[in-house]
Amino acid sequence: MVAILHASITLQKDESMADQPLYIIGVDGSACSKRAVEFCARHAQQTGAKLLLATIVHWSGFAPLSVEEAMRRPIDKQQEERVARETVLEPLVKLANDLGVEPVETYYSWGHPAHSLAHLAKERKAEMIFVGRRGHSALSDLLLGSVANSLAHISDVPVVLVP
Repeated sequence: MVAILHASITLQKDESMADQPLYIIGVDGSACSKRAVEFCARHAQQTGAKLLLATIVHWSGFAPLSVEEAMRRPIDKQQEERVARETVLEPLVKLANDLGVEPVETYYSWGHPAHSLAHLAKERKAEMIFVGRRGHSALSDLLLGSVANSLAHISDVPVVLVP
């Protein structure tokens, strides 16, 4: 009887010390990604989860570039990253903070958005990924398939699609 009581006390102690769950929100500055932040922030308040806002700029290392483009690419990437941080990430961090969620972590990268978000979630042991159902480009969604749709098919963690 004493051993059983001791085991249940240890289990309760371990559960209370468990890390907060992590929710990743894929954002691109669209109205849908803003709604994803609002929805996720409300959910995080109820569950005590930490938030990580991630923006992934679609880029392929296999795209042919001219010599001039190859020389300018590092400068262009730095400029695009600065703009994305200032126009996408910072306003959405402020939104999450205004909704009562602090601190909010940010992540910026280049690559295929769905694959990058799925990899990030696996690497960071996220509990869920939240994304807007539609991003900035409806035309590219039709031609290439949406990030949300691709992510829902390849992710190892649940994906919440926010309309």
